Amino acid sequence: MTAKSAEDVRARAHELEQDAVRYPEERGEILLEAAEQWKRAGEVDHAITLLGEVLALGGKDAGFARFSLAKICFKQGADADGWAHLQALEEIEASGWGVAELVAELLEQRGEYGEALRWFDRAISAVDAERLAEIDRRGTVPSLTAFPLFGRQRCRAKLGLPADDLDRAADVADDNRREFVDRLERVAATQAPTPARPRVIEMLVWQRDEQQLAARRWPEVFVADITDQYADIEQRLREECREHNAAKVTLISGSVDGFTGYLERTGDDPAEESVRLAYAGQARDSGRTMTWPPGRNQPCWCGSARKYKKCCGAPATAQ
Repeated sequence: MTAKSAEDVRARAHELEQDAVRYPEERGEILLEAAEQWKRAGEVDHAITLLGEVLALGGKDAGFARFSLAKICFKQGADADGWAHLQALEEIEASGWGVAELVAELLEQRGEYGEALRWFDRAISAVDAERLAEIDRRGTVPSLTAFPLFGRQRCRAKLGLPADDLDRAADVADDNRREFVDRLERVAATQAPTPARPRVIEMLVWQRDEQQLAARRWPEVFVADITDQYADIEQRLREECREHNAAKVTLISGSVDGFTGYLERTGDDPAEESVRLAYAGQARDSGRTMTWPPGRNQPCWCGSARKYKKCCGAPATAQ
């Protein structure tokens, strides 16, 4: 990290700590973000102090804080303390599948495949049966809750265990995930990246109300069950930024009225991806754009009317 980038990270960490005072109802969530920034800046002791504050606040954020403390301990070689944090986390009745999956992935990276498998199973047990059944159905929108299945499958393979029904469900979910990523409408970058000018990325998205309308208008193209679709798109947006050295993404917001008018003028088939991409260019030119990620107190890009940091930008999604 350059001196300038380290300075920027510290500035962001200070800003987040100020936000934690300004928005006390979100204090735990914001301090988790601040602690992450201080770790990036090399100020691990201060990060630990903030994580301790989050622990004292309790609630869902405390589980993420406990995981972060365990991760720090393992990185510092204080394995006994790391395991103690995980033991304390395990004693929390409902730590949630997100935290359990993070712990499982950490242990998998350490080569602790037996323990990792146990935590992946814990994560899966927190997923309701209806959602698990949906994961195992071909052609459905992929779900973030499928990721514990992938990890469980990897660990079982490392341990030489035979494939079971959940492993086969993981295969189905992986096929669905790959197909979904292939279907994401992305407009090609408009300019080549340079260190001074990162790549500009644009993506066509359909906000929740428009997605439901589109599913009724073109059921063969759009799906109505969007429970996890936006969390998956959020993850994809972050991956795109990392892969292409971009800080922002321009989202092009599709509309049923606009797309209908476009199809009436062109006579094109809405099922063709090239047609949707061409429509995206028109929607962009007409000003139907927004910048991702939104600010802390701005509405979420998905159209839920909730704050971004309470919706697709929540810490569980960000991990």
